Amino acid sequence: MSIVKTNLWEEGDVPVAAALNAPYDAVATASTSIDTTNTKDNWITIEHFATGTPCNELFSYIYDGTSQFSTNSNTYVNVDSTGIDPSICSLSYQPNQYEVLRIECSGMVTNIEAVNTYDNTLPVGDRGNPNYYAFRLLLTYDDGAGITSTSLGEWGYSFTSAGGDGRYYTTNNGTPEETGVPLGFQTFQFSTLLRYVGAPATRTYISIALQAKVYDVANTLKVSRNNIIAVRGKH
Repeated sequence: MSIVKTNLWEEGDVPVAAALNAPYDAVATASTSIDTTNTKDNWITIEHFATGTPCNELFSYIYDGTSQFSTNSNTYVNVDSTGIDPSICSLSYQPNQYEVLRIECSGMVTNIEAVNTYDNTLPVGDRGNPNYYAFRLLLTYDDGAGITSTSLGEWGYSFTSAGGDGRYYTTNNGTPEETGVPLGFQTFQFSTLLRYVGAPATRTYISIALQAKVYDVANTLKVSRNNIIAVRGKH
């Protein structure tokens, strides 16, 4: 699509009708070739969003209530603040080859219960750091051989603020010092990108779930408001 130029006049110039109308004539001429394929400079216009095949598609799950999801599970479970509506964003489409999906997630951690709030200086088996909880986004999809899932990423947070040099497990992994201030009523937010490189029409994206876990079952994570937004960049 051509760049539409605007004529400029200096003091004393007397523009003629053809010169005044030139930018509008150029727009009318260029508009005949507008479509939804991004192949030229200055390609995007409102026409791309007014037709039945927009260049982007939006999917979302939004919980804006005040009920709390609560867990002390040390394995991932679905966040479900209401108990009947888990935080799952439905997709149900087949991505084009090399198509990109952008996923954003945010929410509110409420009045957490932090009992064991020390950090290990070194990993101890599979226990991880007790002063830690994490979220992940789990994509469910079907390649034709049955439904499967994969993690799109994990994001971790501490139950308490750093209590100077005291919030740690000693170098010999001895007696823990439980210090720091609980970090309740804090927001969380993260985002990621998913690019599909497989063959066209072979994979179906089903849904994306927000999941959470703690690393010590003595601690309890609580979440209220949360959402998942997925933006499909079609080409």
